[in-house]
Amino acid sequence: MLRPRNVLKFVKDSSIFRPGYYIGIDPRAKLVILGIRGTHTVYDLVTDLVALSDKKVSPKGFSTHFGTYEAARWYLRHELSIIRKCLEKHKDYKLRLVGHSLGGASAALLAIMLRKKSKEELGFSPDIVSAVGFGVPPCVSREIAESCASYVTTVVLQDDIVPRLSAASLARLRNEIIETDWAKVLEKEDWKHIVDIVTNAKLVVSSIQDVANKLADYAKVVTSASSGDSVKDPPRLQGPTKVLKPDGEEDVYVPEDLFLPGTLYYLQRDVENINGVEDESYTLWRGDAGENFQRILLSGNLMSDHKCDSIQYALRDVLKTLPLPLPLQED
Repeated sequence: MLRPRNVLKFVKDSSIFRPGYYIGIDPRAKLVILGIRGTHTVYDLVTDLVALSDKKVSPKGFSTHFGTYEAARWYLRHELSIIRKCLEKHKDYKLRLVGHSLGGASAALLAIMLRKKSKEELGFSPDIVSAVGFGVPPCVSREIAESCASYVTTVVLQDDIVPRLSAASLARLRNEIIETDWAKVLEKEDWKHIVDIVTNAKLVVSSIQDVANKLADYAKVVTSASSGDSVKDPPRLQGPTKVLKPDGEEDVYVPEDLFLPGTLYYLQRDVENINGVEDESYTLWRGDAGENFQRILLSGNLMSDHKCDSIQYALRDVLKTLPLPLPLQED
């Protein structure tokens, strides 16, 4: 955590294509840091991504999410000078771009842009630039996701909806909801979990209300259900993604998938029942660059797993399990 005296600039308010941010220095890690805030609420984020996810641009050879690209360009135009001055003052420091949610996507794209520039253009070596994003949405093509793996890291917590959220995944979710036999699901599963699924379905697919209303209206007429431990995800559909209209007709438009940038680290939640008490812990897994979450999981944690506090708690739990560094030995 940075001390207040090491924060050189702090902009709380956001504007169009420019989230709130700060610029600071970390003397212990020898880093100049640009931290970019995500969308203020998860619900606003869903709306933003649905509205923009099919508008992609190809700046100098790579495809990306329109909104996050524009945000990254804003920081490049307006804040490069102060970053350059910080690096001139602290000769042996590196530049770390960090962000949560859409802020993490902007940080990753800005790192990609800076890495493509020369030392003469930047005033410092592009090799010192890296980015870390938490709960980042899919925002780049597979090619660029793989190419930035050495300097961009994406961290995802369990069922977080945002890294799974795109026009293509929404289309797959819509198909699953429509084609699932909810009568059979409701007969087998616990009612409380069904309510969670219905609620989350309405939040996720608010842009396609006919699907959520179809599911919610059906759930209202069900008066009882047998007990169960959890709700299983509907079976995954095979074959190409097609958007189904309410009348059963198919729309041939298939949204293009975007991917998570860089190297993926996945925080997995492990729940163990000890003497009737649930004990929660986390493990950290490394994925492949260019990996993508194809499906939105309608769990009760899809929104809470996106919160900064939840991600921080999981990371601290993982760090507690790591071995302590060996003390330095004197010659």
